[in-house]
Amino acid sequence: MLSRYSNSGRCQTAAPRDTQHASIARLPARRIAMYRTALVLSLALLLAAPARTAGTDATPPFTTAAALEQWLAHNASPLDRMPPYARALFLDSLRFGPRGLHTLPVDILLAELTSEEALAVQRLLLEDTYPFPGLAPDEAVRLRAARADGGLAPPTDAMVSAYRDWQDASPDAVDGDTAVANIEQLIANEVTSASTGGEDLRLLHRAAMGLAQSTGRDTHVDAASVLHGRLQSHGLVTRNDHRDMQRALLRSGRIEEARAFTASLSDLALPPVPHLDTSYALTESDVGIWKIIDDDAAAPTLQLEAIDLRTRIVVVSSPGCGFSNAAAAAIPDDPELGPLFARHATWLMAPTAIAEASMLRDWNRRRPLTPIHIAFDADQWPISSFDATPHFLAFRDGALVERYEGWQRDGSSRDAVHAMLVRAGLLRSTGAAPSAGDNPQETSGHR
Repeated sequence: MLSRYSNSGRCQTAAPRDTQHASIARLPARRIAMYRTALVLSLALLLAAPARTAGTDATPPFTTAAALEQWLAHNASPLDRMPPYARALFLDSLRFGPRGLHTLPVDILLAELTSEEALAVQRLLLEDTYPFPGLAPDEAVRLRAARADGGLAPPTDAMVSAYRDWQDASPDAVDGDTAVANIEQLIANEVTSASTGGEDLRLLHRAAMGLAQSTGRDTHVDAASVLHGRLQSHGLVTRNDHRDMQRALLRSGRIEEARAFTASLSDLALPPVPHLDTSYALTESDVGIWKIIDDDAAAPTLQLEAIDLRTRIVVVSSPGCGFSNAAAAAIPDDPELGPLFARHATWLMAPTAIAEASMLRDWNRRRPLTPIHIAFDADQWPISSFDATPHFLAFRDGALVERYEGWQRDGSSRDAVHAMLVRAGLLRSTGAAPSAGDNPQETSGHR
């Protein structure tokens, strides 16, 4: 999920969990900042462009709002294919920092533009671009035709205002926040209304899906399901909408519902719902993880195991985070960190990543030295959330003794991670290469 980016060497992908919901897989929920429709793996902006001025000769990628606005005033772009309200929502939600763009509202792009059009918009803002799946060409034609012939009523000003307030709310804001409460009330009203569709329904459907995926609460998931069905009855649902509904069910632990929903849309080739192997019974003291089995089955299997934290490095990470990728690429080749991580490291994602099991299985095949696992229950981990990646956690005798967040692309974080591991007693060597017997040799892994 693309949510937010900072230049501190870490990706910020989610916010505090809601512990009021439990389910078959005990999947605690997350609130997603900005990218409420939750694409695969919480994808984050990976690079910041060097700062540029907003002069008349500025060229893409633009790193200030002024430069972008000036260019758009004199040039055509795919943003022109958006309705005025969606274009305004998109531009108002862009956030720029000293080194360029750090927040991109991908949900708006993918609800209005095709994949190629969304890619063209990215080129206006980013040095690196990412193949986000936008509207299929036939979906774009259908949506734009509905607007042109008057079959898709424009949104009310009140709805756009409420949506903007919700979109701009603090990522930590859930309960008690006015913007969240307002959008929840509008969603509840829509669920019980006899709506005839229109842009109001599309906006509320998007907001309901964002809440469902981020909180996992039954009330939010049920509301999203109702509005999804209504949108489908009006012929306005898209493949991304179907994927979001499947993801909301999986993230909330409603595995069998997700399986039935996926089977009902077999012609769309949604990602297969994973099989959960819970033959291992966790004890009261066990910390569980889902291991992604490497096989050729159509649907991946997640096998429940207990992780041994007696001597363990846990890297909270995300394949969609460029800093996580940089760490995973550099560490195996490091003369000291590489051997230590090979013996004692587990790369871990939030429990909600169960919705991305198929993609993670493919990722693990490409990165066999740093395979990713999925946390079984976030409440079992001594961290406030799985938000920031990468986050290095050092455990001794089951207790978290040291931690470090971030990994700079230039490798400058390596020494900080090394020092953290030395302080934790997991790494005693300080030379250029590890000495025999210098590092902890006891076997740790999954029991």
